[in-house]
Amino acid sequence: MKATKDEVIGVLFAKLKPRKKDVFADIGCGSCAVSNFFADYVSKVYAVDIDEKVIRSAKVKENVELLHMHGLEFLRNYDYDIVFFGGTKDIEEMIRVASRKAERLAVNLARIEMACRTIGVMKELGVFKEALIVNVSKSYELAGLTAFKPINPVFIVVGGV
Repeated sequence: MKATKDEVIGVLFAKLKPRKKDVFADIGCGSCAVSNFFADYVSKVYAVDIDEKVIRSAKVKENVELLHMHGLEFLRNYDYDIVFFGGTKDIEEMIRVASRKAERLAVNLARIEMACRTIGVMKELGVFKEALIVNVSKSYELAGLTAFKPINPVFIVVGGV
């Protein structure tokens, strides 16, 4: 399981603009890197993952509640203000459900086809705000000098009311 890179979390933070009163949902939480980062800026975080191993091994902050369940089940039965999707399983249906309650939502995607489908669903629902491609390169030493190695680009699709 790959953790969302700090630089990508920074962009998510800028786009989602969390407030202390907000409840944040991290669907497909994986390593909980996003959950733990946002925990300092919101009142409550739900870290949701269908993989029981993920939930058992996660280390989270005090105001983060780990939930082992499908994202759709969570979205239908809990209250939240901001939703972040770290995975794309059932993403179109989850966006449809989340857009009924969430003020802001964002989806990280690795594949352009999934980004296009996500944009299409958000446009259909009237919640599409913008799409970004985040490209980050990190420095490393090469022959005593500094070079840069790119990390995989990430598509971020942002929506809200």
